[in-house]
Amino acid sequence: MTNKELFILGAKHSIPICLGYLSVGTAYAVLAKGAGFSTLKTIIMSMVCYSGSGQFFAATQAADHASILAICIGLVILNFRYFIMSTCVFARFDELSNTKRAFFSHFITDEPFAIFTTAKKELISTAYFCGLFLVSWTSWTLGAVIGAVASDYLPQSLVSSMSIALYALFIAIVVPAAMANFRLLIIVLCAAILNTLLSQVMDSCWAILTTILICSFIGAFFTKPKSQEKIEKIEKELEEAK
Repeated sequence: MTNKELFILGAKHSIPICLGYLSVGTAYAVLAKGAGFSTLKTIIMSMVCYSGSGQFFAATQAADHASILAICIGLVILNFRYFIMSTCVFARFDELSNTKRAFFSHFITDEPFAIFTTAKKELISTAYFCGLFLVSWTSWTLGAVIGAVASDYLPQSLVSSMSIALYALFIAIVVPAAMANFRLLIIVLCAAILNTLLSQVMDSCWAILTTILICSFIGAFFTKPKSQEKIEKIEKELEEAK
C-alpha cells in the first residue's frame, strides 16, 4: 500500500473515535469556560494537554481554586500511562527516529493506541500512524473549538447538564469491568470512600491525588489480571487431576 492509502485507512479507522471525541471535547470546553477559562485558553489546553481525564481534572480543580502545583502533579499522575503506551506503540516500528518519537508521543491516547497496537504488521507505518492519531487529535481539538464557541450561546440548563458528560463516560467504563471483577469492585469502592473521607480534612485536589496513589498501590497487589487467574485455574485443575 502507498503512504496515501495507509493514511486514508488510518483516518477511516479513526472515525468511531472522532465521533466520541467531538462530543466529549465539546463537553470539556463547556466545563472549562464555566471554570473561567477564556476561549483561547480552552482551545490551547485541548491542543497541548491531549488527555480527556487530564483536561477535565484541570478544569474542575481550577474552578475549585486548586494550586498550580497540585494540578501539575495530578496531570503527571493521570497521564503517566502514556509513557508505557508510547513505548508499546514505538516498539511496533522497525525503525523510527528519536525526533519522530518525540513528536508522535504527544498524539498517543487510549483509543487510537488500542487500534494501532492490534493492527496488522503490514499497516505499521508513519502514514498509518498519522491518519489514525493525528485525525483523532484534530477531532478532539475541533470538539473543544465547538464547545468553547457554542457555550456563549447555549442555554444555561444545557451547559450545566454537559458538565456530567465525562463522569457518565467513566461510569460506563468502570461499572462493567467492576461488576465482572470482584477485586476491582472492592478497589473502586475503597477509592470512593477514601476520597470522600480525605476531602473532609484536606483540599479536594490533594484528596484526589492521595486517593489515586494509595488505591493504585493497593490495586497493584490486590487485583490479578484475568490471564493470571486462568493460569492458576488450569494449574489447580491439573493438580486435582493428578
